[in-house]
Amino acid sequence: MFSGILGSVPALSVAILLLVNTHAVAQSQVFTFEQGVTGYTGFDDTTIFSESENAGGGTPGIFSGTIQNLDFGGNRQHRRALLRADISTIPSNWIVENVSLTFTVQSSGGNFGNIDYTLHRVTDSWGEGSAIGPSGGGFGDTAQTGDATWLSRHHNSALWAVTGGDFVVSLSAVAAAGTAGTVATWTSQGMINDVQQWVSSPASNQGWIIISTIEGTRQRVKKFYSSESTNSRPFLQIVARPPAVSTPTVRPGLWFVLIFVIGLLAIKRKTIQNR
Repeated sequence: MFSGILGSVPALSVAILLLVNTHAVAQSQVFTFEQGVTGYTGFDDTTIFSESENAGGGTPGIFSGTIQNLDFGGNRQHRRALLRADISTIPSNWIVENVSLTFTVQSSGGNFGNIDYTLHRVTDSWGEGSAIGPSGGGFGDTAQTGDATWLSRHHNSALWAVTGGDFVVSLSAVAAAGTAGTVATWTSQGMINDVQQWVSSPASNQGWIIISTIEGTRQRVKKFYSSESTNSRPFLQIVARPPAVSTPTVRPGLWFVLIFVIGLLAIKRKTIQNR
């Protein structure tokens, strides 16, 4: 019996060395997507306007919130901001660990303080376009074919299923935006889930829509610097890592165990030979 136990020890020791010491080696990497940085051109953003079929993809700012302009009959006019970043440089099998989206407030109507803005995952494709328009782009300009508007995700081509954009009702994240010059940053597990889906299936990436939590309250609209701005452009930052790769390593303590077992076997063999 003793011989059987000893005979099995070498195999057991090797198994311990190979299995117990196996560990995952996966280095996380930070990806930053900002228009114009290191040649990146994949950041799209635009504003859609509830009172018109205008578009605003070329404006150096995007808007979200509500105004009340008497030129439109005194009704309140809503603005929502669409954004999307091409993140296809991240390998499709990588694991997303963290996500943050940062915008800088360019102006704040009425110079009021913080307002919470929700981020929702958009479910249909849309076009950015290049319309700007007067008043700093606050009313947009005539939409061209393919531009996103309040009614159309691609003007003259495809309507939204629901006016104002097709998006997941449950929010992905919420962040406060303050006065001019302050920064709003969204980060959440919901955003990680969204981005993981886009990494795994790049064709599903239609970005997010930014909506004011007090949409409908007049004169409460904020303008954020957009990807067309010459400074303070928005950026999306993603931390991701490759799948774990198992590699064997050997700890000094386990080497000692193996040497000890081999020594016992040598003593046993010598004892048998001397009989």
